[in-house]
Amino acid sequence: MDNIFEGKNVLITGAAGGIGQAVAKRFAEGKANVILFDNREQLLIQVARNIEKTGVKAYPVCVNLSDMSDIESVFHQILTDDIAIDILVNCAGISTSKLLVEVENDDWDRIMNVNLKSVWLISKLVARNMIEKKTANGKIVSIASQAARIGEYGNGAYSISKAGIVMLTQVLSLELAKYGISVSGVCPGYINTEMMQEVFKKRGPIEGMTAEQYEKRLVESVPMQRMCESDEVADLIAYLASPNANYITGVCITIAGGKTLI
Repeated sequence: MDNIFEGKNVLITGAAGGIGQAVAKRFAEGKANVILFDNREQLLIQVARNIEKTGVKAYPVCVNLSDMSDIESVFHQILTDDIAIDILVNCAGISTSKLLVEVENDDWDRIMNVNLKSVWLISKLVARNMIEKKTANGKIVSIASQAARIGEYGNGAYSISKAGIVMLTQVLSLELAKYGISVSGVCPGYINTEMMQEVFKKRGPIEGMTAEQYEKRLVESVPMQRMCESDEVADLIAYLASPNANYITGVCITIAGGKTLI
């Protein structure tokens, strides 16, 4: 990728995960400096070291995305360094493989905090930063899911939280348009990550299958007959965050190999 993001500061949440790492790498290739949020400190530091080998700055920030006070504290520490955020990418996400009637209050709160509440809070803080700094063509891109479009058996809490991302994207786009800030999202299908492998192991038995059987059934339900790769999601996010997408806002684009056509 050409130096399309040179001089930009990009904040990425869930940066130690499969998609988060791919996104950080893609922006670094475009010569952006990256601020990396995650709670897996050692892995996060390693990701930052790998990013800095490309010649850009990487700032690993250990933060508990289920704790709103921790997020606010960390964010205000960043602001004391007078950093203006040009692009926010909300990648963090967790799931639980349980029927809704078996989901406990703690499960629900943890998923909603990480998948939805933290996205709202960080987007709000970044938007305020963009408005204050008069950021030109600021971008907020969040990862939702195909499960936000069509609910998934044994994945209800996750599906509901990701549906919230779709509506958050729509409303934020309306409210921030006057500042020139674009807000968009992506709805990936089955992605070839460690998190997806855990899904196969935990959700397969709910439907009476082994992990291998469940994976085979899901992949066969995709018209393109394969899972999505993290790099493909990163490419789409990079496009939505680029100057080429300045007039795109309020939409969540599905990248699911034809699995969902909405």
